[in-house]
Amino acid sequence: MTKIWKIIKYEYTKHVFQKRFLFSLLSLPLVVVLMVGVSLLMGVLTIDTSPVGYIDHSGTMKDPQPLERESSIFEPAIDFLPYQDEEQAQKDLDAENIQAYYILPEGYPQDYRVDLVFLEEPASEVQEQFEQFIKQNLDMYQNLEPQIKERLENESLITISTLDGEREMRQDQWYNIFVPMISGIMFFIVVMTSGGYLLQAVVEEKENRTMEILITSVTPKQLMTGKIIGNIGVGLTQLVVWLIFAWVGLNIAGQFFPVVQDISISTDYIAVLMLVFLPSFVMVAATMAAIGATMTEAKEAQQISSLFSLPMMIPYYLSSTIMMNPNGTLATFLSYFPITAPITLIMRMGFTVVPAWQIAINIAILVLFAILAIWFAGKAFRMGMLRYGKKLSLKDVLRKQE
Repeated sequence: MTKIWKIIKYEYTKHVFQKRFLFSLLSLPLVVVLMVGVSLLMGVLTIDTSPVGYIDHSGTMKDPQPLERESSIFEPAIDFLPYQDEEQAQKDLDAENIQAYYILPEGYPQDYRVDLVFLEEPASEVQEQFEQFIKQNLDMYQNLEPQIKERLENESLITISTLDGEREMRQDQWYNIFVPMISGIMFFIVVMTSGGYLLQAVVEEKENRTMEILITSVTPKQLMTGKIIGNIGVGLTQLVVWLIFAWVGLNIAGQFFPVVQDISISTDYIAVLMLVFLPSFVMVAATMAAIGATMTEAKEAQQISSLFSLPMMIPYYLSSTIMMNPNGTLATFLSYFPITAPITLIMRMGFTVVPAWQIAINIAILVLFAILAIWFAGKAFRMGMLRYGKKLSLKDVLRKQE
């Protein structure tokens, strides 16, 4: 056990403290921060905080009060200025003292038509604030019962339910669609990155004959086990750091965008996520190690491993089909197929209620293939040491040793 631990420690420190790992570790969070920062900066710079005028020909707003709204850097409160006639409002608009002005006709609110005059169309946020301003100051609105006023002030929440009643989703639960997508992408990047490290390490150590020295001190099984666990640790480190970045980012974003505060992920979903991703992680890592053990050149091994990554992305190519029929034959089949299973199952759980027995079978299949992948990697490694310098085929590895 001590020897395996030393191999794990060596493999882990060898990759974690390299510049390329640190670059890949920080590149995704930095790119996301940069994209979000640029978007927010552009949004702040393009927000027009100039006042908006209005002319109330109906006389329904007596002694109007400023809009009761908290102002923020991303959603500043707009001032609404009253005008007696259109001539003065037009002069201020031409002088760019205001960005637009509204005209409420004499028949308002029986006549719901409201005219908006502008040189450049105001943002939708301006129009939403003017609607709130009208509601706040209309006499008929002020006389409504408190319950009705609360319903009018709060936006309607539409709930979509499946025919069997097993799945419901409100429109404010938009994250149920994006979380599976983002989780799958993170899983794919982490698995292929750490698997690539393991693949390259095995091939390089075969090329420079380091393997021959290591085998004199440890068994092939111990060496392969330590390498697989060490590189899984590398991938988990990357995943944990990204999750910490995501958690910090969501907490910061929640201070500016209330909609982010509504994001809630159930513990059951997280538990299934871990139970699915961990054996998948082991399966891919062991498969990469096996590819490295059968190849003689790093370039050739990387080309073959790239072909292995393509099937993992199939669920994204068929995401619209899975979304429309998450319990259909295609979606169910992909969730049982080991390579596509982790991403497909997580996507299905975001769109519908997946039966518990299907989740159990899916996890069992992944665990079984993870064990088979470790066995295959160990055998491929032993065969590779016996036939040093020669490329092994799948038939050679599976052939019974004499």
